[in-house]
Amino acid sequence: MTSPHPGSHICILTPGQLGSNPRVVKEAHALHQAGFAVTVVATRMLEGVEPRDQSILREAPFRIERIDLRSRAGWRLRRLGQELAGAAHAASGRRLFSSRAFSVFTPALIAAASRVPADLYIAHYPPALPAAKAAASRFHAGYAFDAEDFHLGEWRDGPAAEANRSHLRAIEAAALPGCCYITAASPEIARAYAQAYAVPVPQIVLNSFPLSQAPNVPTAKGTADPGPSLYWFSQVIGPDRGLECAIKAIARATSRPHLYLRGHAGAPYAGQLRRLAQQEGAPERLHFLPSALPGELVRLAAGHDLGLCAEPGHTANNAFALSNKLFTYLMAGLPAILSDTPAQRAFADSHPLATALFTADDAASLAASLDSLLQDPARLAQARASAFDLAQKTYNWDRESVIVVDLARQSLNGSSRRRA
Repeated sequence: MTSPHPGSHICILTPGQLGSNPRVVKEAHALHQAGFAVTVVATRMLEGVEPRDQSILREAPFRIERIDLRSRAGWRLRRLGQELAGAAHAASGRRLFSSRAFSVFTPALIAAASRVPADLYIAHYPPALPAAKAAASRFHAGYAFDAEDFHLGEWRDGPAAEANRSHLRAIEAAALPGCCYITAASPEIARAYAQAYAVPVPQIVLNSFPLSQAPNVPTAKGTADPGPSLYWFSQVIGPDRGLECAIKAIARATSRPHLYLRGHAGAPYAGQLRRLAQQEGAPERLHFLPSALPGELVRLAAGHDLGLCAEPGHTANNAFALSNKLFTYLMAGLPAILSDTPAQRAFADSHPLATALFTADDAASLAASLDSLLQDPARLAQARASAFDLAQKTYNWDRESVIVVDLARQSLNGSSRRRA
């Protein structure tokens, strides 16, 4: 194995595509800039994500391997294998079958990782955990896990998802105790993992963004026309995101804000939202914007007045998350309008000048929060300046990346001493 100092090889594994994994890309850049050799193993599946993938491939200074999963015949075979593994796991309870039963991506990731000798493997998302553990065992290396979500809490309570939970518990329980370190995207996610698996509380690495993406100075208000504007973005515009509440709120707000939604919207769901806006009397104040490349999101957000994080808290993971939306808004100099999930309430309590809180799924409460800022230009300007200042001083990837690099260095130094 190579030296644990800069120059060591780190392999990052994800079942997702590069364009859907900004956290993976930021981590890879940070480790590369620190002097490590980096390989990212990701997948290629959806052609709609390919432009984002290509934008990353063109600029990435690190090595990237993409597992091509576009074949329909191959996908059907993988699904069949997943179903058979699920039946075998149910019949035997053996962990051997749990990883294949949980995800179609795991076998392909295991095969790919076995071809990449490295000093440290970092798994993103549970399907990559068995691959990281297997490769680390093969090459006498260490492995780590990044918990961007509390994955056991991704489903609603009830028996419908118990098979998936059983597979996931088996995967995480088998792999997490052997990790060199675990990172988590919010304090609540970190505590949930520590409680669920009796592991040390993971190190928090927030979903923030580089200072290089920020505007030069804060502005007193947005420039979107028509305005005033409330902004929300995601890769996919879909249900269970609080958007119905937002439409009802803009219809009730005295400030008459416009709601801008950026991302891919399927025709049926977009039609539902338009019909709701029509019913609420605000059809002209709902706007759909096209998807954008990850590196453009801060710039595009900066033209709006307020940023919306309307998580309904319908699952434990949703309640525990601090999304990349929040940190995008702060970096862009937008006050964040936050639903009162546990994670977001804690954040708002710590930063009241840059945020406004509302009761989740309560349109009247959201409307009041919008009016409190949009009808008071001086308060809006102060909130925008506070948001910008928070990102500049605290909530940026320049700070979070130091944690990522330090953890990798400590892990590799420890691995070197153990091998010696």
